[in-house]
Amino acid sequence: MNVDYQELIHGYLDGCLLSEQQAQLNQWIKSDPQHARQFASYLLLHDRLRNELVASEAAATNVLLPNRSHSRAWSRRSFTVASTASAVLLAVAVLWQTVDAPNASAAIIELDRIIKANDFPMDRTFLISVRDVMIPPKHQDPASPERRRPPKPSLDGAVLDVRGPNQFVLKRKTVHGEWFITGSNGTASWAVRPDGPVRYSNDLTHFARDLPGHEDGLPIHNLHDGLEALRTAYDLELLPPGDGTSAATPDSETHRRMVAVKKPGFRGAVKVEIRYAESSGKISEMRFEQMAFGPQQITLTMTLTQERILPENHFDHSPHHGPERALEYE
Repeated sequence: MNVDYQELIHGYLDGCLLSEQQAQLNQWIKSDPQHARQFASYLLLHDRLRNELVASEAAATNVLLPNRSHSRAWSRRSFTVASTASAVLLAVAVLWQTVDAPNASAAIIELDRIIKANDFPMDRTFLISVRDVMIPPKHQDPASPERRRPPKPSLDGAVLDVRGPNQFVLKRKTVHGEWFITGSNGTASWAVRPDGPVRYSNDLTHFARDLPGHEDGLPIHNLHDGLEALRTAYDLELLPPGDGTSAATPDSETHRRMVAVKKPGFRGAVKVEIRYAESSGKISEMRFEQMAFGPQQITLTMTLTQERILPENHFDHSPHHGPERALEYE
Protein backbone atom coordinates (compact mmCIF):
# COMPACT_ATOMS: atom_id res chain seq x y z
CA MET A 1 0.00 0.00 0.00
CA ASN A 2 1.37 3.41 -1.02
CA VAL A 3 1.76 5.93 1.79
CA ASP A 4 0.91 9.60 1.22
CA TYR A 5 3.70 11.29 3.17
CA GLN A 6 2.24 14.75 2.64
CA GLU A 7 -0.85 13.61 4.52
CA LEU A 8 1.41 12.20 7.26
CA ILE A 9 3.17 15.56 7.53
CA HIS A 10 -0.16 17.39 7.76
CA GLY A 11 -1.30 14.88 10.37
CA TYR A 12 1.88 15.53 12.36
CA LEU A 13 1.31 19.29 12.21
CA ASP A 14 -2.31 18.78 13.37
CA GLY A 15 -1.14 16.44 16.17
CA CYS A 16 -3.36 13.55 15.10
CA LEU A 17 -0.90 10.84 13.97
CA LEU A 18 -1.11 7.32 15.31
CA SER A 19 2.12 5.73 16.61
CA GLU A 20 2.41 3.57 13.48
CA GLN A 21 2.02 6.63 11.25
CA GLN A 22 4.60 8.49 13.34
CA ALA A 23 7.07 5.63 12.77
CA GLN A 24 6.38 5.70 9.01
CA LEU A 25 7.03 9.43 8.91
CA ASN A 26 10.27 9.11 10.91
CA GLN A 27 11.53 6.39 8.58
CA TRP A 28 10.65 8.47 5.52
CA ILE A 29 12.49 11.55 6.89
CA LYS A 30 15.62 9.52 7.66
CA SER A 31 15.72 7.70 4.33
CA ASP A 32 16.71 10.71 2.18
CA PRO A 33 18.16 14.20 2.87
CA GLN A 34 15.64 15.66 0.41
CA HIS A 35 12.83 14.26 2.57
CA ALA A 36 14.34 15.95 5.64
CA ARG A 37 14.51 19.29 3.81
CA GLN A 38 10.92 18.87 2.57
CA PHE A 39 9.74 18.14 6.11
CA ALA A 40 11.58 21.24 7.40
CA SER A 41 9.93 23.39 4.71
CA TYR A 42 6.47 22.25 5.79
CA LEU A 43 7.29 23.06 9.42
CA LEU A 44 8.52 26.54 8.51
CA LEU A 45 5.46 27.27 6.38
CA HIS A 46 3.12 26.00 9.08
CA ASP A 47 4.80 28.10 11.74
CA ARG A 48 4.77 31.22 9.54
CA LEU A 49 1.06 30.87 8.74
CA ARG A 50 0.24 30.29 12.41
CA ASN A 51 2.10 33.44 13.46
CA GLU A 52 0.48 35.51 10.73
CA LEU A 53 -2.96 34.26 11.80
CA VAL A 54 -2.26 35.19 15.40
CA ALA A 55 -1.08 38.62 14.28
CA SER A 56 -4.19 39.16 12.15
CA GLU A 57 -6.48 38.25 15.03
CA ALA A 58 -4.60 40.66 17.29
CA ALA A 59 -4.93 43.47 14.72
CA ALA A 60 -8.66 42.87 14.33
CA THR A 61 -9.24 43.25 18.08
CA ASN A 62 -6.98 46.29 18.50
CA VAL A 63 -7.01 48.41 15.35
CA LEU A 64 -5.90 51.49 17.31
CA LEU A 65 -2.55 49.92 18.23
CA PRO A 66 0.12 52.68 17.95
CA ASN A 67 2.59 52.46 15.08
CA ARG A 68 5.47 51.92 17.49
CA SER A 69 3.67 48.95 19.04
CA HIS A 70 2.94 47.64 15.55
CA SER A 71 6.65 47.82 14.84
CA ARG A 72 7.49 45.96 18.03
CA ALA A 73 4.84 43.28 17.26
CA TRP A 74 6.20 42.84 13.73
CA SER A 75 9.72 42.52 15.12
CA ARG A 76 8.57 39.91 17.61
CA ARG A 77 6.84 37.94 14.82
CA SER A 78 9.94 38.15 12.63
CA PHE A 79 12.13 37.02 15.50
CA THR A 80 9.74 34.15 16.25
CA VAL A 81 9.73 32.95 12.63
CA ALA A 82 13.51 33.25 12.37
CA SER A 83 14.03 31.44 15.66
CA THR A 84 11.65 28.69 14.64
CA ALA A 85 13.41 28.36 11.30
CA SER A 86 16.77 28.00 13.03
CA ALA A 87 15.40 25.48 15.50
CA VAL A 88 13.75 23.41 12.78
CA LEU A 89 16.84 23.39 10.59
CA LEU A 90 19.00 22.49 13.60
CA ALA A 91 16.63 19.68 14.54
CA VAL A 92 16.66 18.30 11.00
CA ALA A 93 20.46 18.52 10.92
CA VAL A 94 20.73 16.62 14.22
CA LEU A 95 18.17 14.10 13.01
CA TRP A 96 20.13 13.60 9.81
CA GLN A 97 23.45 13.22 11.64
CA THR A 98 22.01 10.44 13.81
CA VAL A 99 21.57 8.24 10.76
CA ASP A 100 24.92 9.33 9.23
CA ALA A 101 23.68 8.92 5.63
CA PRO A 102 20.64 7.71 3.71
CA ASN A 103 22.49 4.52 2.81
CA ALA A 104 23.30 3.88 6.48
CA SER A 105 19.63 4.26 7.39
CA ALA A 106 18.60 1.91 4.58
CA ALA A 107 21.25 -0.59 5.70
CA ILE A 108 19.96 -0.58 9.30
CA ILE A 109 16.41 -1.17 8.09
CA GLU A 110 17.62 -3.98 5.84
CA LEU A 111 19.67 -5.50 8.68
CA ASP A 112 16.52 -5.67 10.81
CA ARG A 113 14.79 -7.51 7.98
CA ILE A 114 17.70 -9.95 7.61
CA ILE A 115 17.75 -10.69 11.35
CA LYS A 116 14.02 -11.47 11.38
CA ALA A 117 14.28 -13.55 8.20
CA ASN A 118 17.01 -15.76 9.70
CA ASP A 119 15.32 -16.30 13.08
CA PHE A 120 13.37 -19.36 11.94
CA PRO A 121 13.16 -22.97 13.26
CA MET A 122 15.11 -24.64 10.49
CA ASP A 123 18.45 -26.46 10.77
CA ARG A 124 21.13 -25.09 8.46
CA THR A 125 24.37 -26.52 7.14
CA PHE A 126 27.29 -24.31 6.10
CA LEU A 127 30.49 -25.18 4.27
CA ILE A 128 33.48 -23.24 5.63
CA SER A 129 36.28 -22.17 3.32
CA VAL A 130 39.43 -20.48 4.66
CA ARG A 131 40.77 -17.80 2.34
CA ASP A 132 43.73 -16.43 4.28
CA VAL A 133 45.64 -17.09 7.52
CA MET A 134 48.02 -14.76 9.32
CA ILE A 135 49.65 -14.63 12.77
CA PRO A 136 49.57 -11.18 14.42
CA PRO A 137 52.89 -9.89 15.84
CA LYS A 138 51.74 -10.43 19.46
CA HIS A 139 51.42 -14.19 18.81
CA GLN A 140 54.55 -14.70 16.71
CA ASP A 141 56.68 -15.49 19.75
CA PRO A 142 56.88 -19.34 19.89
CA ALA A 143 56.83 -19.12 23.70
CA SER A 144 53.45 -17.34 23.81
CA PRO A 145 50.63 -19.36 25.49
CA GLU A 146 48.62 -19.58 22.27
CA ARG A 147 51.58 -20.91 20.26
CA ARG A 148 52.31 -23.62 22.87
CA ARG A 149 48.85 -25.15 22.51
CA PRO A 150 48.38 -28.07 20.10
CA PRO A 151 47.37 -26.87 16.62
CA LYS A 152 43.67 -27.04 15.85
CA PRO A 153 42.40 -29.10 12.90
CA SER A 154 42.01 -26.97 9.80
CA LEU A 155 38.72 -25.17 9.29
CA ASP A 156 39.11 -25.27 5.52
CA GLY A 157 36.44 -27.63 4.22
CA ALA A 158 34.76 -27.92 7.63
CA VAL A 159 31.01 -28.55 7.84
CA LEU A 160 28.93 -26.60 10.38
CA ASP A 161 25.38 -27.60 11.33
CA VAL A 162 23.40 -24.98 13.27
CA ARG A 163 20.12 -25.04 15.18
CA GLY A 164 19.03 -21.94 17.08
CA PRO A 165 21.55 -19.88 19.07
CA ASN A 166 23.26 -22.59 21.14
CA GLN A 167 23.23 -25.84 19.16
CA PHE A 168 25.87 -26.75 16.61
CA VAL A 169 27.98 -29.57 15.19
CA LEU A 170 31.36 -28.70 13.69
CA LYS A 171 33.07 -31.43 11.64
CA ARG A 172 36.73 -30.99 10.66
CA LYS A 173 39.33 -33.36 9.30
CA THR A 174 42.75 -33.85 10.83
CA VAL A 175 45.93 -34.00 8.76
CA HIS A 176 45.41 -37.78 8.65
CA GLY A 177 41.92 -37.43 7.17
CA GLU A 178 40.03 -38.41 10.34
CA TRP A 179 36.99 -36.54 11.62
CA PHE A 180 37.34 -34.29 14.66
CA ILE A 181 33.81 -33.32 15.76
CA THR A 182 32.72 -30.78 18.37
CA GLY A 183 29.25 -29.56 19.23
CA SER A 184 26.59 -28.51 21.68
CA ASN A 185 23.00 -29.62 22.25
CA GLY A 186 22.03 -26.48 24.15
CA THR A 187 22.63 -27.95 27.62
CA ALA A 188 26.12 -29.45 27.26
CA SER A 189 29.06 -29.09 24.88
CA TRP A 190 31.21 -32.00 23.74
CA ALA A 191 34.15 -33.12 21.61
CA VAL A 192 34.65 -36.38 19.73
CA ARG A 193 38.30 -36.88 18.79
CA PRO A 194 39.44 -39.59 16.38
CA ASP A 195 40.50 -41.66 19.39
CA GLY A 196 40.32 -41.54 23.17
CA PRO A 197 37.30 -40.72 25.34
CA VAL A 198 34.45 -38.46 24.31
CA ARG A 199 34.72 -35.31 26.38
CA TYR A 200 31.75 -33.21 27.47
CA SER A 201 31.03 -30.22 29.71
CA ASN A 202 28.05 -28.37 31.14
CA ASP A 203 29.77 -25.17 30.06
CA LEU A 204 28.27 -24.41 26.65
CA THR A 205 31.29 -22.32 25.68
CA HIS A 206 33.87 -24.98 26.59
CA PHE A 207 34.05 -26.63 23.17
CA ALA A 208 32.74 -23.62 21.27
CA ARG A 209 36.34 -22.41 21.46
CA ASP A 210 36.92 -24.36 18.27
CA LEU A 211 34.69 -21.87 16.46
CA PRO A 212 36.26 -18.65 15.14
CA GLY A 213 35.15 -15.52 16.93
CA HIS A 214 34.83 -16.99 20.43
CA GLU A 215 37.66 -14.68 21.58
CA ASP A 216 35.35 -11.80 20.76
CA GLY A 217 32.25 -13.42 22.27
CA LEU A 218 30.66 -14.01 18.86
CA PRO A 219 31.12 -17.60 17.64
CA ILE A 220 30.04 -17.93 14.03
CA HIS A 221 27.28 -20.46 14.84
CA ASN A 222 25.17 -17.82 16.62
CA LEU A 223 23.77 -15.88 13.68
CA HIS A 224 21.31 -13.80 15.68
CA ASP A 225 23.86 -12.37 18.13
CA GLY A 226 26.42 -11.93 15.37
CA LEU A 227 24.02 -9.92 13.23
CA GLU A 228 22.89 -7.85 16.22
CA ALA A 229 26.53 -6.96 16.95
CA LEU A 230 26.81 -5.40 13.49
CA ARG A 231 24.25 -2.78 14.51
CA THR A 232 26.53 -1.01 16.99
CA ALA A 233 30.08 -2.23 16.33
CA TYR A 234 30.15 -1.83 12.55
CA ASP A 235 29.53 0.77 9.86
CA LEU A 236 27.02 -0.74 7.44
CA GLU A 237 26.75 -0.26 3.70
CA LEU A 238 24.08 -1.78 1.50
CA LEU A 239 25.54 -2.35 -1.95
CA PRO A 240 23.27 -1.32 -4.84
CA PRO A 241 21.73 -4.02 -7.04
CA GLY A 242 23.89 -3.08 -10.01
CA ASP A 243 27.27 -3.18 -8.26
CA GLY A 244 28.44 -6.31 -10.07
CA THR A 245 28.34 -8.56 -7.00
CA SER A 246 24.56 -8.88 -6.78
CA ALA A 247 23.36 -11.48 -9.22
CA ALA A 248 20.53 -13.89 -9.89
CA THR A 249 21.02 -17.57 -9.16
CA PRO A 250 19.87 -20.34 -11.55
CA ASP A 251 16.52 -20.43 -9.72
CA SER A 252 16.08 -16.72 -10.62
CA GLU A 253 16.52 -15.57 -7.01
CA THR A 254 18.29 -12.21 -6.89
CA HIS A 255 20.89 -11.75 -4.16
CA ARG A 256 22.31 -8.58 -2.65
CA ARG A 257 25.28 -7.81 -0.43
CA MET A 258 25.74 -5.85 2.75
CA VAL A 259 29.21 -4.81 3.89
CA ALA A 260 30.04 -4.13 7.55
CA VAL A 261 33.35 -2.47 8.53
CA LYS A 262 34.35 -2.60 12.20
CA LYS A 263 34.43 0.69 14.06
CA PRO A 264 37.53 1.65 16.09
CA GLY A 265 37.50 0.36 19.66
CA PHE A 266 35.37 -2.72 19.02
CA ARG A 267 36.40 -6.36 18.79
CA GLY A 268 35.61 -8.76 15.99
CA ALA A 269 36.38 -9.40 12.35
CA VAL A 270 37.73 -6.35 10.54
CA LYS A 271 35.11 -6.68 7.83
CA VAL A 272 31.97 -8.77 7.34
CA GLU A 273 30.11 -9.30 4.06
CA ILE A 274 26.63 -10.78 3.93
CA ARG A 275 25.10 -12.22 0.77
CA TYR A 276 21.34 -12.74 1.06
CA ALA A 277 18.21 -13.31 -1.01
CA GLU A 278 16.66 -9.97 -1.85
CA SER A 279 13.08 -11.26 -1.69
CA SER A 280 13.26 -13.18 1.60
CA GLY A 281 16.32 -11.79 3.41
CA LYS A 282 17.70 -15.30 4.01
CA ILE A 283 21.50 -15.45 4.20
CA SER A 284 23.28 -17.59 1.62
CA GLU A 285 26.88 -16.67 2.43
CA MET A 286 28.91 -14.72 4.98
CA ARG A 287 32.54 -13.65 4.69
CA PHE A 288 34.66 -12.67 7.70
CA GLU A 289 37.99 -10.91 7.20
CA GLN A 290 40.76 -11.12 9.83
CA MET A 291 38.73 -12.95 12.46
CA ALA A 292 40.47 -14.20 15.63
CA PHE A 293 41.06 -17.97 15.79
CA GLY A 294 43.57 -18.94 18.46
CA PRO A 295 46.92 -17.29 17.66
CA GLN A 296 45.76 -16.69 14.08
CA GLN A 297 43.65 -14.20 12.23
CA ILE A 298 41.76 -15.88 9.43
CA THR A 299 39.57 -14.83 6.53
CA LEU A 300 36.81 -17.32 5.83
CA THR A 301 33.47 -17.76 4.11
CA MET A 302 30.41 -19.67 5.33
CA THR A 303 28.28 -20.87 2.43
CA LEU A 304 24.81 -22.24 3.07
CA THR A 305 24.45 -25.68 1.52
CA GLN A 306 21.25 -27.05 3.08
CA GLU A 307 18.15 -26.11 5.08
CA ARG A 308 16.24 -29.00 6.63
CA ILE A 309 15.10 -30.59 9.87
CA LEU A 310 17.86 -32.82 11.24
CA PRO A 311 17.16 -35.70 13.66
CA GLU A 312 16.30 -34.52 17.14
CA ASN A 313 19.47 -36.01 18.66
CA HIS A 314 21.79 -34.77 15.92
CA PHE A 315 23.31 -32.15 18.23
CA ASP A 316 24.06 -34.72 20.96
CA HIS A 317 27.44 -36.45 20.88
CA SER A 318 26.05 -40.02 20.70
CA PRO A 319 25.19 -40.10 16.95
CA HIS A 320 28.78 -39.11 16.10
CA HIS A 321 30.70 -42.00 17.69
CA GLY A 322 30.41 -45.72 18.40
CA PRO A 323 28.83 -47.10 21.60
CA GLU A 324 32.19 -48.42 22.79
CA ARG A 325 33.64 -44.95 23.38
CA ALA A 326 34.13 -43.89 26.99
CA LEU A 327 32.83 -40.55 28.30
CA GLU A 328 34.94 -38.07 30.22
CA TYR A 329 33.47 -35.07 32.01
CA GLU A 330 35.43 -31.80 32.12
